[in-house]
Amino acid sequence: MEFTEAYKQTGPCCFSPNSRYIAVAVDYRLVIRDTLSFKVVQLFSCLDKIGYIEWANDSEYILCGLNKRPMIQAWSLTQPEWTCKIDEGPAGIAYSRWSPDSRHILTTSDFQLRLTVWSLLNTACVHVQGPKHCSKGVSFTKDGKYAAICTRRDCKDYVKDPINSLSINSFFLQVSHWNSRKQADL
Repeated sequence: MEFTEAYKQTGPCCFSPNSRYIAVAVDYRLVIRDTLSFKVVQLFSCLDKIGYIEWANDSEYILCGLNKRPMIQAWSLTQPEWTCKIDEGPAGIAYSRWSPDSRHILTTSDFQLRLTVWSLLNTACVHVQGPKHCSKGVSFTKDGKYAAICTRRDCKDYVKDPINSLSINSFFLQVSHWNSRKQADL
């Protein structure tokens, strides 16, 4: 059995969806290595210690959540000069994730005040007030074109889709074919 030499790691590590790369946090640095040769492919510097790492579905982009700052940073492996910094300021960032198309980042503020969809294509952003859950309150269709977002307004739960805002009970009666999450997950 052969082993590679030990590499320094002080934070999370994560394989890319295509298994071609491994991202490793080393304090303020994000090291991207090729999984076959373990050679460094990219080295990115963050503004603070890395708390979590998430790859985009196409393995072209990667984001890092920073522990002590209400921000995330993202980079492109194919365009190393491209960078993205999302700072929610006093609202903070409780959770962030990629959309299925790998060209949008979803962030949920602390205390679930709002969910923001940030476009990497045209720098636009859309806010959804009162998301129900940080991590499991958003579900996409299989093709990734549409999302259903659980929200809470006036002590009632709703599911927002691109067209309507339906109460939880009417949503599950009308949209049984969506089949992305069980009602218990919402």
